[in-house]
Amino acid sequence: MTFYDKFLIISLVIISVIFIISPLANILVEGNNLDDQVIIIQAGDGSRQKIPLADTYREEPVIIKVAGPIGVSIIEAHNGRVRLKEAPPEDPEKICEKTGWIDRVGPMIICVPNQISIWIEAKESELDGVSW
Repeated sequence: MTFYDKFLIISLVIISVIFIISPLANILVEGNNLDDQVIIIQAGDGSRQKIPLADTYREEPVIIKVAGPIGVSIIEAHNGRVRLKEAPPEDPEKICEKTGWIDRVGPMIICVPNQISIWIEAKESELDGVSW
């Protein structure tokens, strides 16, 4: 093996280690920035409720009732997550209920028949847009 072969192998190993460790270090440094994250609940009439994600860390879940055109939806927020716990009985498919928990910026829960949208928003986000 020549000097350049050894140099190439050592360089590749160092670069590989950097690419493996840097995402892990990012996660550890960033952590969970609860201070700037908020749960947004928007009803069909344009009204919005904002709940700081940090307020969901307690023993009892936060329960919110939101009225829509076909009835009342029950939303539950607990330990940094949110879900539509119970859709109105008039909701034919209850897809929004089946969506389950969301716990980060990006995913949304949308109840089309009851015109309710739920998502988590942050001041600084890695996402600059979402398209479907």
